[in-house]
Amino acid sequence: MKHQTRTTIFASLFIVLAYSGPAFGQELTAAERAVIETEAQRHVEYYYNLYYERNPEALSTQVFTLPWYTMGGNGITAYSTEDENLEYFSSAIRGLLERGWDKSTFRTKNVCVLGAGSAIVSGTNTRSRADGSIMSVGGVSYILGTTDDGWRVISFAGHAPDKVVRCDAE
Repeated sequence: MKHQTRTTIFASLFIVLAYSGPAFGQELTAAERAVIETEAQRHVEYYYNLYYERNPEALSTQVFTLPWYTMGGNGITAYSTEDENLEYFSSAIRGLLERGWDKSTFRTKNVCVLGAGSAIVSGTNTRSRADGSIMSVGGVSYILGTTDDGWRVISFAGHAPDKVVRCDAE
């Protein structure tokens, strides 16, 4: 189910974010927002740890919702099965290793809490080699939501490293 129409993808994301639980429309306290920020950020860090461990099986089953979407320079791609996830992550790790990759480090620049069960974590991904040299630095923002299994990434988008998704109150 790759290359869905943008209307279908954005409608799906809207439904997931808009109806992410009974807290729809609920005002959160500063303490509640802080807990959600921490939980969402920890899930992204967990994702990076699984990459560092070169664990495509866990990446395929413990990080993302099904379906989930990537958005970037090649457009939008949907992944709808654990088998697709396993192939995606196995191939991605293999390709990085072939180019000398050792680890990726995510630096959070902002966490936008949308509600009790949804957030956007925005920052930079620095890929480095075993000798410490930098392969690449790119911006990336993750849209997350809660499920019965905890936090999951719904989508991520690559972007310039100087871009940050913010959700300042108007």
